[in-house]
Amino acid sequence: MYLSPYVDSMDNSGTLLNARSLPRLGTAIAGLRRRRGLTQAELARAAGVSRQWLSSVENGRTPGVEVALLMRLLDTLDASLVIRDEAGS
Repeated sequence: MYLSPYVDSMDNSGTLLNARSLPRLGTAIAGLRRRRGLTQAELARAAGVSRQWLSSVENGRTPGVEVALLMRLLDTLDASLVIRDEAGS
């Protein structure tokens, strides 16, 4: 799993996962799922999505991933999506 080199002052754990591409997003989600001790089937059931959809997300094969489903999945994992402006202000 790829850990972001950035440190977010609002993050108490100090762990941010870089998800700048669908494969990295999938890797981050799979890592969180494993850390929570969940199988794909358990997480999918808890989030109200299909195991096949979750598998596709974890493998970075969902080019049109629905944001509402992704947010529900992250909420189930007690995780959040952070958008960082990296334009260099």
